[in-house]
Amino acid sequence: MIGRRDDWFPTSVWSFDCDDPEAMNADLLQIILAERQKDTTGIVDWSIVQGWQSRKNLHLQPELEPLIRFVEMAVWEVIRFLKWDTSQGSPVINSCWSIVNPPQASTAIHTHPHAYLSGVYYVQADESSGHLFLIDPRQAAHVMAPPVTEPSPWSFNQVRYMPHPGRLLLFPPWLQHYVGPNQSPRDRVCISFNVGLEAIPSDG
Repeated sequence: MIGRRDDWFPTSVWSFDCDDPEAMNADLLQIILAERQKDTTGIVDWSIVQGWQSRKNLHLQPELEPLIRFVEMAVWEVIRFLKWDTSQGSPVINSCWSIVNPPQASTAIHTHPHAYLSGVYYVQADESSGHLFLIDPRQAAHVMAPPVTEPSPWSFNQVRYMPHPGRLLLFPPWLQHYVGPNQSPRDRVCISFNVGLEAIPSDG
């Protein structure tokens, strides 16, 4: 007897790499550092642990246009894959902010409400800067699990992504996630954002 495996309720995460990250990241780093100098306190966000977060309107700055174009390209590719109906609403970045995690800083478990997609772009990071952890959204899956002979995608209760400069990740905003402590001597710098749908005005 041969059993058939059906895959249901997939939780997709998409990864995109910038063609020329060094040039863009050098400009982005200067913009973020300038923002941090103007506002050393940053936004108070309970999920940021010992780090700094900018205000959430960076996408309105003309200097970020190269990154915004890259994000929009990735968003449209995901929308086509998911077959969203955009006849009544067009995708739009409705919030965008930078996060600077100095050594030992981290980010607590959280979600991004009021969005259809969330994402992060890595400006400055290395393999020890703190991984992004995505948690299995099925709450019951965390109650009890049998021992396994070796880990596999079918037994993970969370997955991790190593930050990589020039890499963009897109994921469902309801997916719980957090960032591990920065074990690098350098700051971990990224730009996060949320995507919504803007209603298309009717002719009437």
